[in-house]
Amino acid sequence: MKFKLFGTEIYISFLFCAVIALMLAFDRTGLVIPTLFAAFIHETGHLFTMWVVGCEPKAVKLIPASVKIIKGFPKKKNGDMIIAVSGPLVNLLLFATLYLNYFLFGNKVILNFALLNLVMAVFNMLPVFGLDGGTVLILLLNKKYDIDKSVFTVKLITFIMSIAAFVLGIYLIFTGTFNISVFIVGLYLLLCCLMRY
Repeated sequence: MKFKLFGTEIYISFLFCAVIALMLAFDRTGLVIPTLFAAFIHETGHLFTMWVVGCEPKAVKLIPASVKIIKGFPKKKNGDMIIAVSGPLVNLLLFATLYLNYFLFGNKVILNFALLNLVMAVFNMLPVFGLDGGTVLILLLNKKYDIDKSVFTVKLITFIMSIAAFVLGIYLIFTGTFNISVFIVGLYLLLCCLMRY
């Protein structure tokens, strides 16, 4: 499905909708909707910052396990860096606000949502290709090295982290604990290595 919103082309793939529907259908934790909301807030932070730095998004593509934002060149210096950190920063601000609310009123639901935003911010700042932390690292490395070497370095780090996740998953199996999430993270990181910059 394609449509335009404020001059930005929005593309929602069928697989994206199917994955969301499956997640909602099989969710037994009650975390899917709060996670989707935290992800929405995260991406909104990126989009809002793009407009602030004069880099209006050309398209937003919702595909399984990812939101791809196609943008032009920012008009402000260090615009790319500001855009990259804005998503996790919004999640951290939301965490701080919600945690203060929990501290004052003691609502466990608020605490869970606060911690979910903290996890989302920290995970997105990992130096992994395809995540905000990887983008920040590429931009920092690109000040000293060319773009190809910078991207290769971040992809190498991503590959090493994916192998580490698989090794951890296998280790957990041998210790009597099976955690599919570790394998999913490993597979996700491995797929990130195949993405284009």
